[in-house]
Amino acid sequence: MRIGKRWASCLAMGLFLLCAAGLVWLLAMETVPNQEPVRLTPEAVSGAPELEGLYLYAGPLELEYTLPAQAGKLRPILEIRQLFAAAELRLDGAPFQQLPAGLGRLYVTLPGEWAGKTLTLIMDKGEEDPEPSLYFLDSVLLNEQARADTSLRAFPAAVFGAVFLLTLGLFLYGWLEGTRPWPVLLLCAAALGQTAYFYLQNFSLFSLPPALYGLALYQSRALLFAAPALYLMLGMKKRRKVFAPFAVLPALVYWVVAGFQTVFPLFSNFAVHAGIMFCFTIAALAVCSALEYRDGNPVFRRFLPWLGGCAVVIVLLSMLPAGRAGSHASILRAFLDDPILWIDTELFYWNSLLLALCFLESAAAYIRRRSEQETELQVLSARESLTREQLATVLESAAALGELRHEVKNHYLVLQNLSCAGETERLDAYLSELASDVSSIPALTYAPHPAINAVLTVMLARAQKQGVEVERRIDVPETLPFPDTELCMVLMNLLQNALEANALAPEGVRKWLRVDLHIRGVHLYIGVENSRFVPVDYDAERDLCRTTKEDKSAHGYGLKAVQTIARKYQSELLLKFPDNAFSVATALQMPD
Repeated sequence: MRIGKRWASCLAMGLFLLCAAGLVWLLAMETVPNQEPVRLTPEAVSGAPELEGLYLYAGPLELEYTLPAQAGKLRPILEIRQLFAAAELRLDGAPFQQLPAGLGRLYVTLPGEWAGKTLTLIMDKGEEDPEPSLYFLDSVLLNEQARADTSLRAFPAAVFGAVFLLTLGLFLYGWLEGTRPWPVLLLCAAALGQTAYFYLQNFSLFSLPPALYGLALYQSRALLFAAPALYLMLGMKKRRKVFAPFAVLPALVYWVVAGFQTVFPLFSNFAVHAGIMFCFTIAALAVCSALEYRDGNPVFRRFLPWLGGCAVVIVLLSMLPAGRAGSHASILRAFLDDPILWIDTELFYWNSLLLALCFLESAAAYIRRRSEQETELQVLSARESLTREQLATVLESAAALGELRHEVKNHYLVLQNLSCAGETERLDAYLSELASDVSSIPALTYAPHPAINAVLTVMLARAQKQGVEVERRIDVPETLPFPDTELCMVLMNLLQNALEANALAPEGVRKWLRVDLHIRGVHLYIGVENSRFVPVDYDAERDLCRTTKEDKSAHGYGLKAVQTIARKYQSELLLKFPDNAFSVATALQMPD
């Protein structure tokens, strides 16, 4: 059973998305430790209000924790996160270790006798400094965390780096060919920015000035959010002006507010809300993409079918944190409680996949362009061959006419003598032979249209040499609103098939061919009918005939190409094969 082309495309897209989601899931698993550290919860707070009011508190602070009972053979390690002020650790009231300020995260190895003791963290908390978080782990888990943190940055950096190199290669190749695909540079810059984003996170927080470090991180994220939409905007034809405000304004606002928030701290109060504007970009992109698809824009003919699959992959990616945060219900509840905190995360997933789709579209456009160039070269080669054969036909016809003109005086004398002698039968026979000689001279003009006339001159001359009786009705104007390449492809394929069918005729059997080209209202009617001598292998699903030649891999594409051109001009191929005959016809709707 044959699978339809549309179902095959859906199956291929589904398989690709399944493999992509599987690969992302596999890599994401390498960014999560096999076990999570145990978080210690403060049991007592001194010098400050209760835990709920710690965020806005500034002043002396003491947090007391009870260490768990000893379990396992490995020596435990205490991980302290979000520590931005100098602090002191005590065990059961005895000084244990001094902690310097500004490290953000540090690790402390606990002494041998630690189980069940009271751990006290003493510090002077600054205004709006976060509450320090303490975690209990061991060296194995610490190694797992280091590996997971490395993978969390290395994998995305490698993927975006690969996209950067591929898009840069597409641009440079197009530059060398003279096409200069400038929009691809947007994708190139976005991929490079994300490579830098993940790579810079391997540096220490204070290896660069904080303002410069934050500027690099947030500007690269702004570029990722803006570039795919701008790339697609440049690919639009009729809706570019409509979509431009939705693509440019959110990108500009996010670039200024979120991108410069570390340089201008005032912007940080608004940066968390800046991504909301991209929701309008997404909605406008969906509408404009559908309209461009309806208008036949090739960019969106390739892009839009993947957009639905993109949404599915986003859902899968959004559920990946479930392995860390617990059930899906808790993640959904957290999103509903404070969706603004999730906006940048979801926008990162969306625009990362949109970047990948835009890259695939640009690669598909390049492949399509190369295919069209190959087709044009083949057409030019065929036209060159056609021109040479037409020239040979013209020379042959001119030579025959010259010879006939040279002998015409002798023919007149013979006819006069036979008439004077009363040799009626011999006169009739001589006239018949003379008429046969004239009809054997190939005609030079069948139609005023140059391309159609060139094909008919060559193909009907071949038919004449094969002994095929030709009937023709050619009534077309000198110009037609179709590309010459498509008209030549249709006529060449149909007439070539007709001549090949007649070539299979047994000895002494009549061979015939009828050609009909004329205008019917707003349609160009093209019909070819011929004798046939072998059965027809008809494919009802595709409404085409399969080739009967032995090498099926190299044949059977002629009618398929004609069918493609017919459907391009809102028509179909009408195939009929009564006894000992075969006919094919189409009516191409003339463009406005």
